[in-house]
Amino acid sequence: MLEEISSEHFMPSLFARQRESSAAAVSKILRQLLQKELVSVGLGAGDGRQRRYELTAKGKRCIEGLRREREVAIRTVWSGFDSAGLDAFSRFGTRLAQRLTSYAESVKERT
Repeated sequence: MLEEISSEHFMPSLFARQRESSAAAVSKILRQLLQKELVSVGLGAGDGRQRRYELTAKGKRCIEGLRREREVAIRTVWSGFDSAGLDAFSRFGTRLAQRLTSYAESVKERT
């Protein structure tokens, strides 16, 4: 959620829909982030009913640390593979995703 809040147009209701989560669950996480002083909230400039969530300085340091750790993890895990192996893995992953999507669609049609 910190990653999403760091973007310019974070909306809790949209975030909940995208994650197939409840608004209450998103609100709970937002309250926790506010308590930890990772985010701040204010009124929207154009509409006082809207809330504008922003990372605090502490939240920005936190997200930067998370991004650095993610980069290290990606380099550590993926750097030792040869390009032919990665290409084969990518092709397999694409085919697997297509089959899973097709299967999910067929199940949805039957129900």
